[in-house]
Amino acid sequence: MKILRMPETTKLPEGAEIRRIDIMKTLDPVEDSLSRVREGLDRRIASLGSRVGDHLAEYVGRPGKMLRARYALLLGRALGVEPKITEHVARAIELVHNASLLHDDCIDEGLTRRGIPTPNARFGDRTGILLGDLAFTEGMAEAVQIDADAVRSLARAVHEMTVGELQEEFLCGSLNVSIEGYYGVAARKTGALFGWGGEVLSKHSPESHTLGEPARLGTLAGILLQIVDDIHDFTLPEAVAGKAPGQDLHNGRLTLPGILAMDDQESREAFTALWGVASKDNTAAHAEAMRIFKNGGHLDASRTLASGLLNQMLPMVDRLPNEEVAAELRQFMELMFKREF
Repeated sequence: MKILRMPETTKLPEGAEIRRIDIMKTLDPVEDSLSRVREGLDRRIASLGSRVGDHLAEYVGRPGKMLRARYALLLGRALGVEPKITEHVARAIELVHNASLLHDDCIDEGLTRRGIPTPNARFGDRTGILLGDLAFTEGMAEAVQIDADAVRSLARAVHEMTVGELQEEFLCGSLNVSIEGYYGVAARKTGALFGWGGEVLSKHSPESHTLGEPARLGTLAGILLQIVDDIHDFTLPEAVAGKAPGQDLHNGRLTLPGILAMDDQESREAFTALWGVASKDNTAAHAEAMRIFKNGGHLDASRTLASGLLNQMLPMVDRLPNEEVAAELRQFMELMFKREF
């Protein structure tokens, strides 16, 4: 795919910048599809707003980075799936993901998300939970537009997501978590929704491809995204992340950098001592955790494990039938690994 770009020094008349962006979008099928995904989300928000109020409805379909939607759109194109089907998959994924975030913020007492107050912070946990329920049902409504099998498989994916969340909740406060256990939770909590998208798109692909690989690719993509997010929980400043750093540590959730610290004889004692006070002073705990991770190389080791997952995924991407779009998806997956946002 090639996008024609006008030189940055070109002088444009007033209003021409907007037209240039529109032209670029029409030349990029993924951006064009992503615009339609956003428009579909906006329609759902508008419909809900007439019943529950715009100030609440906007939380249901508010898009974030839309990494999941972009992933689905690229995978769908690489498999030759009809754009309308792929866009329903992308919207369903975004809505169900948003539902899980709305619920997570209630569970974790999150006060900000994407740089704005969470609904539970503004209106209380009950409202936040109900908005999450609405987002789930809106996601199911998108799956209905695909076929009955998509609804059934999405129900299974949400089931796995919930099991993963329960497993994570059961492990909350524990320092006895293995890397394998962490991967298992991530495969359910985050990978199940990616996997669902791969399963549905594989079914609707008219092209010859290795059956089962798109779903497996999605599961690995979810684990990769979870590892990167868990690293970012320590490394990204609040202005970039949209929430205060060190929230997992503060809430007693042992993520991959902490697991590696516990597996390191030289770091274990310091991290165990930190674990006992992290819930009281988040700022000091975050600073101490970063010191431990830097001295032990645990963030770098986490990135190495994420790189290993990426190396498992790329051959699957390269085997997708549309080679040109597969190359775009490969670049996107590498960006997901390297991103600092």
